Amino acid sequence: MDINPYDAIVVGSGATGGIAALTLAEKGIKVLVIEAGPKVKRHEASNNEPKSTFKRFSGVLTKKHANQCQHPGYWKNNPDLYSNELKHPYDCPQKKPFLWTQGKQYGGRSLTWGGITLRLSPEDFHPAKKDGFGPNWPISYDELSPHYDFIESFCGIYGRKDDIKEVPNGKYISEIPLTENENNFGRKVKSKLKYPFIQSRGFDSNSSVKDEKWPKSSSLGSTLKKALDTGNVQIISNHQVESFEINKITELASKLTIVNLENGCKKELNCDLILLCASTISTLRILLNSEYKSNSSGFRDTSGKLGKYLMDHISICRFFSVPKTKTSGKSLDNSPNLSGAGSFFIPFGTNLPTTENINFHRGYGIWGAIDRLGIPKFLQKDPNTSIGFLIAHGEVLPRENNSVSLSKKTDKWGIPIPYIEFEWSENELNMAKHMVKTIQKSIEASDGEIKNIDELMNIPFGSLFTKNLIAFSESPPPPGYYIHEVGGAPMGIDEENSVVDKFNRLWRCKNVLVLDGACWPTSSWQSPTLTMMALSRRACLNIKKT
Repeated sequence: MDINPYDAIVVGSGATGGIAALTLAEKGIKVLVIEAGPKVKRHEASNNEPKSTFKRFSGVLTKKHANQCQHPGYWKNNPDLYSNELKHPYDCPQKKPFLWTQGKQYGGRSLTWGGITLRLSPEDFHPAKKDGFGPNWPISYDELSPHYDFIESFCGIYGRKDDIKEVPNGKYISEIPLTENENNFGRKVKSKLKYPFIQSRGFDSNSSVKDEKWPKSSSLGSTLKKALDTGNVQIISNHQVESFEINKITELASKLTIVNLENGCKKELNCDLILLCASTISTLRILLNSEYKSNSSGFRDTSGKLGKYLMDHISICRFFSVPKTKTSGKSLDNSPNLSGAGSFFIPFGTNLPTTENINFHRGYGIWGAIDRLGIPKFLQKDPNTSIGFLIAHGEVLPRENNSVSLSKKTDKWGIPIPYIEFEWSENELNMAKHMVKTIQKSIEASDGEIKNIDELMNIPFGSLFTKNLIAFSESPPPPGYYIHEVGGAPMGIDEENSVVDKFNRLWRCKNVLVLDGACWPTSSWQSPTLTMMALSRRACLNIKKT
């Protein structure tokens, strides 16, 4: 393995790894990126049918993708972008399932990201001020706002400035037109129900779209690409980080152990600065394996919170049909693209409709689209209707029992695998009931009708594989399903109550930074990736070049 001299190690090449590498590289810092998966070419990452469909069925039958196939994204993306669960296992209690989606390749899960970029609101950083539950963030919205600005401008985000406090305005190129049925839906829920309604914000296309260039929703098409262009960044592929050790005198990380996933060989790298961007659970696995309780040469977590307070978003999905408009029929075979910006939101936050009893803390928002599923006419059962969906996703409270620890089982390289224990509390289940009623009212107000997917579409042989998919269930899917897991190494104002400080540094090991979702003290309800990237850039700009 030939490595050039480097000043910092970034673990992971996805959304946060890309912005971390770019921010450091532009400061003149030499960066080594360690990626657990291989380098992929653009055409290899595209969804190529019918080849991808056969791969998906194989992934289900062989149990290579037994959990990840539960997510609808698996059925529209190239299944090669989802990790082999037999090779990269994890464990959880049988009665408490957790669905963990892993992306081990250059670009990580940014290659399958839906590309929604909603900002957190000022209130989301201090939620306990309103309801008294759990921690507040050690930073404010104003501290993160300029980093939101930078990422939105750099990546090219589409959206509309709707002036809604639950989702502050950002820097947008322009807006993606809504379909006629989406505009009708918005007008009706606003006039009849007084619900907020906004154009969604994000990318105009995501990585599932076949194109010659990497889309900007992926790190390979934006941050990581520019980082590599600086000449200050190099990448090692197919190597997984096992743990790091500290110098007991300085209490700084000094060595990082990596394993070659192709031949199993382990190697120690010297390090002055480590930035963990491996995704929430992978980062927690590294931290737990590097903590003193597991590693006598490791750092100490004095808070006792490492691995605890894991969160995700609880979600409810409903499909529906509405009468076809004059123009919607033209789009069935060539529908507008469903993307981060090509969709809409009902962004309640904690400003929820009070027509139903609110017996839970925090809030939620509803994402939706109509006439964007690209369903050919011959598959649609009723050609006189248009098909839409609404997905509500809500904030999950940080609870100590929702956790990641190290299993007694190991992977094929001898590294302990994650043991994930997580279940919805009464708070989340009450929220889900409220979501169901709100979705029902929204669809009724739009003159639509809730239907099961098999009532809307003819899916040849589909029932063999879709009948058990939880996306079509009436109940909330289990944790992990929405791929928004955060927490486990929360940031805070002191080391007795948090794992990292306000600049994402481990309290007792200041040259290790946690930059992905693991550092979140609360989950809020918005899609987290934009905020993760903003936090990463803020922390990296605080690093002094030596």
